[in-house]
Amino acid sequence: NTNTSMGRLTLNILLSFAQFEREIISERTKDKMGACRKRGKWLGGRPPYGYDRDKDGKKLLVSPEEAKIVKAIFNLYNQGNSLLKVAKILNEKGLITREGLEKSGKKYGGHKFCTTTIQGIVKSVLYVGKVSYAGQIYNGEQEAIIDEETFKQAQERLKQNRVERKVTKNTEC
Repeated sequence: NTNTSMGRLTLNILLSFAQFEREIISERTKDKMGACRKRGKWLGGRPPYGYDRDKDGKKLLVSPEEAKIVKAIFNLYNQGNSLLKVAKILNEKGLITREGLEKSGKKYGGHKFCTTTIQGIVKSVLYVGKVSYAGQIYNGEQEAIIDEETFKQAQERLKQNRVERKVTKNTEC
């Protein structure tokens, strides 16, 4: 009975324990996922471009056709092309992103390449056989598509091509 002070106290105690339990479950889940990432495991979801799931859906396997495109993306970018130019070259060849169906039945992919897609591929450590977690890089279980030197060269180009943008909103007071 929440009409009495004892009833309200009991309800608040029960609510506090429920909140405590939710937080404990959340912490355990985060810790388990972190431990898996540190061991180099892929945690699921859509596989990145260039990889497919194994039959159990627990590991990433190289997709030979997409791996060729990933290599071409890195090579084109390292040859001095901008992200936009790389996307245009791929689109002129008629290449599209991976198409698939989510478990819910919703279709994804099948679009032209854009600069953000290319940038995501070029930035991802997955392609050198590593995984990233909490700002740290760990060796991954998946096979590398790109060698370390090609990846480092691409990261240098990204750093050099980065443009600092000024905040232009509300500059006049």
